[in-house]
Amino acid sequence: MAKLTINGVEVEAEAGRRLVEVIKEQGIAITNLCYIDGLDPYAGCRTCLVHIEGGRPTPIQLSCIAQVAEGMVVTTDTPQIKQARQSVISLIDANHPDRCLTCHRRVHCMPGDICLRDDVVTHRCLTCSKNYRCELQTANELMDMGEFEEPWVGEARSYYESPPPEPDRANPFLEFDPQMCIICTRCVRACADLRHTTAISLAGKGFEARIAFGTGGPIHESDCDFCGACLDVCPTATLMEKPNKWIARADDWTSTVCNSCAVGCTTSYGLVDERPVIVRPDRLNPFSREQICVRGRFHYDAVSDRERATRHLVRHGANLLPASFDEAMQAAIDAVNGVKSQHGAGAIAVLGSPLASNEEAFALAALARAIGTPHLDFSHGPLHRAIEAGLRDALGVERRGAQHTQIEGAHTIVAAGIDLEESHNIVALRIKDAVKRRGAKLIVISPKWNELVPFASEWLQPAPANAGQVLNALAQAIADDPASAERLRAARVSRDVLGADISEVPGVAADALARAKDLVRAGAASEAGLAVVFAPPPAGIGAGAAVARAAANVAIAAAGTGAADIVHYLPTDANALGITDMGIAPGAQGKSFYEIIEAAQAGEIRALVIHRDNPLLNGTGTDAIEAALGAVEQLIVIDSLRSTAAEHASVLLAEKPFHLAQGTTTNAARGIGVNRASLPGTRDERDGVAIIAALANGLGGRVPATASEVTDAIASAVAAYVPWSRIESGRTRAYVGGATGNVALQPAGQPAPMPADGIALLPWRSLFTSWPGASMRSEEADKLHREEAVTINPRDAEAIGARGGDEVELTDGTHTLRITVKLDDGVGPGWAVVPHYFDGGAVMQLLPPASDLPFAAVRVRALTPA
Repeated sequence: MAKLTINGVEVEAEAGRRLVEVIKEQGIAITNLCYIDGLDPYAGCRTCLVHIEGGRPTPIQLSCIAQVAEGMVVTTDTPQIKQARQSVISLIDANHPDRCLTCHRRVHCMPGDICLRDDVVTHRCLTCSKNYRCELQTANELMDMGEFEEPWVGEARSYYESPPPEPDRANPFLEFDPQMCIICTRCVRACADLRHTTAISLAGKGFEARIAFGTGGPIHESDCDFCGACLDVCPTATLMEKPNKWIARADDWTSTVCNSCAVGCTTSYGLVDERPVIVRPDRLNPFSREQICVRGRFHYDAVSDRERATRHLVRHGANLLPASFDEAMQAAIDAVNGVKSQHGAGAIAVLGSPLASNEEAFALAALARAIGTPHLDFSHGPLHRAIEAGLRDALGVERRGAQHTQIEGAHTIVAAGIDLEESHNIVALRIKDAVKRRGAKLIVISPKWNELVPFASEWLQPAPANAGQVLNALAQAIADDPASAERLRAARVSRDVLGADISEVPGVAADALARAKDLVRAGAASEAGLAVVFAPPPAGIGAGAAVARAAANVAIAAAGTGAADIVHYLPTDANALGITDMGIAPGAQGKSFYEIIEAAQAGEIRALVIHRDNPLLNGTGTDAIEAALGAVEQLIVIDSLRSTAAEHASVLLAEKPFHLAQGTTTNAARGIGVNRASLPGTRDERDGVAIIAALANGLGGRVPATASEVTDAIASAVAAYVPWSRIESGRTRAYVGGATGNVALQPAGQPAPMPADGIALLPWRSLFTSWPGASMRSEEADKLHREEAVTINPRDAEAIGARGGDEVELTDGTHTLRITVKLDDGVGPGWAVVPHYFDGGAVMQLLPPASDLPFAAVRVRALTPA
């Protein structure tokens, strides 16, 4: 630490830190239009000038370049410094619509008024979508630029008389207006250094220099992932969020958490009239910190208010007709009681959702108890429990202590999943950080090319359902190292369980596997150790459990009894861990999800209550699921969407969407995220907790009606959870430390066979298609229309005469799916990948119910062969 003086006040800061950051931390306003906290300085704008006593070669220096040193004396507000900054800002203003920025009369103007200073002005602050949330505007006000005599006074003006560059408004998420750009290059550096995407560059030279996406074309044709990191740093209206851009000057902000995946990024919603209009990342989650993905930033309004279920509906004949809340609730109570009185509580089942809050799940479990039914599950429940059982058998503990920040500090990272960049974007980002910033070694295990592959030391590309075999081969390599063997003996673990050395895995090159074995041995022997990350596919119960056991084997071989601290399971959905903790699982003699579906078809289950889930989107064998939904006598749906499942409802109780209701979630690292928003619906919607409580209490239960009261009830009933008032979003963990178990290596098993006829079709979670849109089978579920294709190896396409962009037919002999084909040798020959959410989960009809394999065996036919 060093002591320095800033504007006459002595402060203490870490020696070597950038001075501009320390100045801002002291609450001193300083212009810095090109600096990004935490990154190396660019020193392009020159607006952060300060006076440093004894500075060489001049005391006037850039505070972004200057570093904190003992005894430093800094002044930020001398007349000389102010004039120097004004001169610099005047040059920046010369290349920007500036007549409002430098006008002392601007407070007297209205948007429709004619500018009294310059009659050729075509663009002003008053007509700009970023008015009063623009950093350049703030810099001009701080420096009193209305009082500054511009150096060009009397010179001919050309800015407003030249045709401005055309803005790019061709995509649904971002707008790019080059005429507003001051060439600070923040967006370039955010994309390259914070996101490692490099979709944005500085093109041209001299006066022709400009910001460009990709090769200079539209944003959506570049590599942009629409994460919005550039939006967070752009100081002007050059880059703007397209949704709500004209009303996004928020009146208030509320802290919330994203429920699009299991990372649980913390965010803040900007509110106007109690409606979210803009999203920014919130640093509360120590892993996501200042970054979110396209889902977290833009999917809150993937389905508009007018498309949501905003009125309660009750079925009359073939139609669902509006009803008051009391009428709909009474209809639901009567429906459940009617089935219970005729057929018993065992004829009723309840389905929850991993997209719901912990409070909603806890209330739903209480609802099942009020009914008296043990049949309680969620559509991905069998897959999740199979994975948890595999981890529990291997690691000997119910709850694991691995924190995601461990990934960033590991020497070697083993990442297994179809595409972590798409399914769990921020995990992939932090893996890239570890590689780029710390030199970590990365082994990617995936059947398709993804954006982690360029960062990997080795990419192992097994055939579908064989990732477990690769992981077991790596576990064997570590276990055979003398130091690891000694560690296993100390933990009383037998290496023999792993079986004979695995030297070949279908689809994986033998030399690549050998190099990967060397990498994991070195990682296990290093002080920083190993991190094992795996994300199961959305289908394949047996395959998911096999990958979990194999990932645990790698962790045990590397860390012995500390294995639970280095294995990172990324569930398929946001709150799978949380709702399981809340009791969303079959009770004694209770049926699991697929057993409920089978029993409903057989007439054993007569009534079904579904909260926020859509089995037709998440479950395999959708023909059987649809038949079950049609067969039950009563179907009570509590949802904010009129989903494909809700179309079968007897009663639809309209709840607020997740982002408008209070509640908590538990992410994959057992961090509790808090949605503190309690915002009004647009019509008749109610909080999910209030709806479930009213239904449970109407059936004889006793459930609190508010989220905070339910949170407090959870704290009393579920270990490691705390009352509402004690939760620190993103930092409080649902985990009691110190628990260790008897680790045990698990048998390696056999390679999964590939289809004898046709190809293996593998569904995967993609980045851009929204769950709410897919649940409604909306044509705009993928607003970019990037993910509406099946990806096939060119060799397989050549065999059937298919060209890129052609429509092909996928069939298992019973069902047929028509889809556009995309050719990519990043997918191996003999298999293909298709987005899980395409056309409302249409691919899931090709897989059998409760499938153990993650793929369907299909034949592909080109409709117009080449």
